[in-house]
Amino acid sequence: MQRLFSMFPLGLPGIGLVCLRLAAAFSLCLATQSTRARFPAVAWSLEVLCFLLIIGLATPVLAAGCVMVGAYALITGGGTAWPCAGIVIPAAIALALLGPGGYSVDARLFGRKSVVLNDPDASGRRKDRP
Repeated sequence: MQRLFSMFPLGLPGIGLVCLRLAAAFSLCLATQSTRARFPAVAWSLEVLCFLLIIGLATPVLAAGCVMVGAYALITGGGTAWPCAGIVIPAAIALALLGPGGYSVDARLFGRKSVVLNDPDASGRRKDRP
């Protein structure tokens, strides 16, 4: 996952990406309301998709899935899904391109790591002693 993104920003940019994840997930839930009554298994899987997107796990893959589900809802939903699908598709595309941000499970699992090597002199043993 780290290969896809150069950094996982913290601070205000990270909070902005959390808001983008929330907007994509909630608008996906609203755009797919008509399928919830007809297909309960699909509704459950969409809820899992939205939850994983909110916490930021496998964000680029799930954002691409949101784009596809939003496009499907736009095509099959008629005029009722236009407002929500009009939000979810650009938000999910932006999320797939920007990454999950520093406040996500992806950042925790795949974020930048620093390796600190121990100094041999700091271990209590000096080189001048045998």
